[in-house]
Amino acid sequence: MQTNITYKEIIRLSTPLMISSLFNNLISLIGVAFMGRVGETELAASGVAALIYITLTMIPYGLSVGFQIIIARRAGENNPESIGRIFNANLIFLMGVAVLLYAFLEYVTPAILKPRFSPEVFAAVMDYLQYRNFEIFFAVFAFTILGFYTSIGNNAIITWSAILMLIVNVFFNYNLVFGEMGFPEMGIAGAGLASLISSTAACGLNFFYLLFSKYRHQFGLFKFHKFEWDLVKSGLVISGPVVLQHLLSTGTWVIFFMMVSKMGPASLAASNVAKEVYMVLGVTTWGIANATNSLVSNLLGQNRHSEIFVLLKRVIVVALGFSLIFFAFIMIWPQVFIRIFTNDEAIVALSIDPVRIVGICLMMMAVSSVLFRAVTGTGATRYSLLLELITLVVYMVYVVIIIEVLNASLAVAWTSEFVYWLVLAWLCWKYLKSGKWKKYKV
Repeated sequence: MQTNITYKEIIRLSTPLMISSLFNNLISLIGVAFMGRVGETELAASGVAALIYITLTMIPYGLSVGFQIIIARRAGENNPESIGRIFNANLIFLMGVAVLLYAFLEYVTPAILKPRFSPEVFAAVMDYLQYRNFEIFFAVFAFTILGFYTSIGNNAIITWSAILMLIVNVFFNYNLVFGEMGFPEMGIAGAGLASLISSTAACGLNFFYLLFSKYRHQFGLFKFHKFEWDLVKSGLVISGPVVLQHLLSTGTWVIFFMMVSKMGPASLAASNVAKEVYMVLGVTTWGIANATNSLVSNLLGQNRHSEIFVLLKRVIVVALGFSLIFFAFIMIWPQVFIRIFTNDEAIVALSIDPVRIVGICLMMMAVSSVLFRAVTGTGATRYSLLLELITLVVYMVYVVIIIEVLNASLAVAWTSEFVYWLVLAWLCWKYLKSGKWKKYKV
C-alpha cells in the first residue's frame, strides 16, 4: 500500500516546527551558556528553573495537541467552519489556564522548591523565574497558533517568529546578563527578563500576521460570539490524557535532577549541560514528531487507515536521517558542544559521558517519539497515557535503584534515558500493530 505523503512533504511540514523548536531551545542554550560564564550556582539554577517552567508549560502544550488533532481531522473532512470555532474556544479556554499557571508559579512554586535546594541555588532560581512567570501567557498563545498552523498544513510564519525571538533574545540576554550597552547587570535575572521580552516580540508578530491573513476570514478566527464549552469539552477528552502524560514525563525528569543535585553542584551543572545538548540536538525529532500528530489524524479523517504504516516508515526514516548526523558529531566531538556552556574543566570532564549517552538517545528518540505521536494522532490518547505511565514506572524504578540504592556515577544515572526510550518504543509498536486504534472517533 502506497501513500501520497512523500518524504518531501514530511520535511516541508516538519521544517518550520524543527526551526521553531531549534530557536526555542537555542534561547535556552544561550541562557545556560551565559550562566556558565557567570558561575557554577547560576549554571545549575538556570537548568532547574527552565525545567520547572517547561514542566508547567506542558499543560497548555498538551491541551493544544488535543485541539490540533481535532482541527487536523476537520481539515481532512473539509469542514472549515468547525476549525474556526474550535480555535476560538480553545484560545479562550487556554488563556484561563494561563492565569492559573501564573498563580502557581508566583505563589506555590517557591514553597515547593525552598526545602529541596541550597539557599544559593533557590535564590538564583527565584531570580530567574520572577520574569519568566509572565511569559506563560505568551507561551499559551504561541501553542494555540502553532497547533492551528500545523493542523492546516501551512506553518511558514512559525519560522519567521522563531527567528525574531532568537535575535531579540540574544540581544537582551547578553546585555542584561553582563550589563553591556548601558543596560543594568542583572545576572541570571537578566536571562529570565530577556526570555520574556523575546516571547512578547514573537507573539506580537504571530498575532498581527494571523489578524491580517486570509485565514482570519476563511475560518472565522477571533469571532468570539459566545464561549462554546462543548467544543472545549470534546477537545479535553483527547487532550486531558496528553496533558497528564506530558506532566508526568517532564515531572519525572525534575525528580531525576533533584536526585542528581544530591551528588553536588558540579554534577547538577554537568547534567544541565547534557540536558541542553539533548534538547537542542533533538529539535529535528520534536518537529517531525509534532507533525506526525497532524499527518496521522488527517489521513484518518480521509478514511485512509491502511496508509498509516507506510507513512510512519517514511517519517521514521526522515527522523533517523537527521539524528544520525547529530549522533556522529556528538560521539566524535563531545567537548565542542560542552564548551558552549562552560569553560570549567571539572564540569567539562564530568559532562563528556552523559553527553555521549545523549547522542545515542537521539537515535532511539527518533523512533520512539514518532511512534508515540502516531498513537496520540489516532485519538487514542487514553491509551497513550497508559503507555507513558508504564514507561515512567519502569524508568523511575531504574533511577531510584541506580542513584538512591547503588549510588552509581552520573554517567550510569543518565543511562536511564535508554530505558525510557526502549520501553516506550516497544509498547507503542505493539499497540499500533494491534489495530485497536481504528475504533477511535474524533
